[in-house]
Amino acid sequence: MPKRIGAFRKLPSFRAARGEVGRRESVFDYALSLSIFLVAYLLREWLEPVLPPGFPFLTFFPSVVIAGFLFGVRHGILVAVLGGLASWYFFIPPYGTFQLDKGTFVAMLLYVFVVSTDLFLLSLMMSAYRAELQARRDVERMADAQEVMANELDHRLKNVFATMNAIITLSQRHATTASDLAAKLKERLNAMARSSLLLRGRGEAGHRTTLSAVFEQALQPFGLGDSGRIRLTGPMLYTNGQSGVVMSLILHELGTNAAKYGALSVTTGHVSLAWRPLEQPSENGDALLEITWRERGGPPPASSNPDRKGFGSTLIPRVLSMLSGEAIISFPEEGAFVTLLVPLEALKDAPASV
Repeated sequence: MPKRIGAFRKLPSFRAARGEVGRRESVFDYALSLSIFLVAYLLREWLEPVLPPGFPFLTFFPSVVIAGFLFGVRHGILVAVLGGLASWYFFIPPYGTFQLDKGTFVAMLLYVFVVSTDLFLLSLMMSAYRAELQARRDVERMADAQEVMANELDHRLKNVFATMNAIITLSQRHATTASDLAAKLKERLNAMARSSLLLRGRGEAGHRTTLSAVFEQALQPFGLGDSGRIRLTGPMLYTNGQSGVVMSLILHELGTNAAKYGALSVTTGHVSLAWRPLEQPSENGDALLEITWRERGGPPPASSNPDRKGFGSTLIPRVLSMLSGEAIISFPEEGAFVTLLVPLEALKDAPASV
């Protein structure tokens, strides 16, 4: 704000334009306006013996401007009305009456024109000040929104890079050849891309950003809905941001391993995926969501590829840690059984950490 305007910001008229004047203070301002009128009247009375005829409004003109500038246009109107009546009664002949003749009418008309012009200009000034205030607030609001968006973008990028770092590190650890590494990276990055598109409303028509929609999107490549071999059960819970990406990645990995070594690798196998909020909170007092992945009818885990257990003990817990979650992985005779415990609050967002 320019220094010239800033110097007057503490005046009651400018504070009232910003909505900072209370009712009690407003009454006090009206009392001060009446004091300005009284000073103008006494000064005009004091100057009466030395002034030539024809100057009844001499001290009241500046009093209207002063009251209007210091306290606002309404206060200026009050002083203008009182000044006009006092001039008419005390300083325009015949004195002591409100007689209206042609000369008095012209004088009062001139007074009304001058004070109306002054008050109109003051009103324009205050309107310009309020417009500047609004423009400044809009600029500050836009700057705040831009900062929030920049921080959100930075947050999202950190999350994406953290997830990609985990994917690359763990894919490299379990890949046997360069082509195997490339294939695994491609599959996992595609899973991330599909979940990101879904969470931004650009997925397939009819999908909503619910936990169920994220699971369906992640398991679609493994025949979800085609054979009934994958069953999903759970309440409608909404998710967004990094939590959806992490869940999609985990479910894609579980589906991939089930298709290679587990229940989905044979025609007799099937998978059940269920989720539910737990009544008992965690040790930290957080409400928890339990997600269970259970395989049945597949090859016994003992005869499966040993890399499957290595995968389960590394990638899933590490990726799930981005949501402050916990993974419990076991391989009973009937098939892989995975339990994921995730704070419900993490479904709204997730920290950028690995």
